[in-house]
Amino acid sequence: MVASHEMWIEPVKYAVAVGDNIYAHEKVGQHFKGNEYAYLSTSYKSLNISVGDETRPVKSRLGDIPAVKEKAKKEGLHVLSAITSGSKITYESWDKFESFIKEKGLDWVIGRHKERGLPQKDFTESYRRYPKSLIKVGLGKGNDREFGLPLEWVAETNPYISTEDIKLRLLWQGKPYVNAQVDVFNRVKSKNASIELIESHLMTDDEGRVIIPRAQGGEFLINAVRMLEPSVNEKTQKGIVWESLWASLTYKLL
Repeated sequence: MVASHEMWIEPVKYAVAVGDNIYAHEKVGQHFKGNEYAYLSTSYKSLNISVGDETRPVKSRLGDIPAVKEKAKKEGLHVLSAITSGSKITYESWDKFESFIKEKGLDWVIGRHKERGLPQKDFTESYRRYPKSLIKVGLGKGNDREFGLPLEWVAETNPYISTEDIKLRLLWQGKPYVNAQVDVFNRVKSKNASIELIESHLMTDDEGRVIIPRAQGGEFLINAVRMLEPSVNEKTQKGIVWESLWASLTYKLL
């Protein structure tokens, strides 16, 4: 049940030539392992591709797998960004909710849940996701930027042209989201050519920043969650007692 929360954009190739197609999967799962989903227009409020100052909607068709297929018309760092439609999940037991909360470093929610006199089973949470992905086209020059997602990762280091560790900033409504748990999933090839997943947890600083070590290179999924108490109006009308917002970012050190 908890696995249905996490969603990310996973390019088939993180580096393509000008004129080639950018293919990327919509994936839902856990710990950088998930199922590929076909494109549904109802799943998104927006799904865009940007390069430089230009942003345009992704022109996927119903049922497309991969969900993103866009021609790379010019050189530079391309950014896929999305706002998903809202979804809901109902917890039939307290254990599953508590496990999710503790895994994401949101322990304050447990106390607040009790303070609000909420039930410990059969309660509903709404959630929405804000995934981004960085793709190198040609030399991949350029910068990520803020696209106005309510909860958003912004890469202040371009992973395709820098040899330094990757500096990221997490924003909530355009302002730094401080002291937030950051889940880092890093897929690398081991010496025997098998895929190894390295997981770590960091915290954003007082400016919402975090530095992701280059380590062994490979593919990265960065994730963060924010929990909110919904408005009284939403709670009474829809029976929703919590709202979770999920921001993810994928890139690869080539």
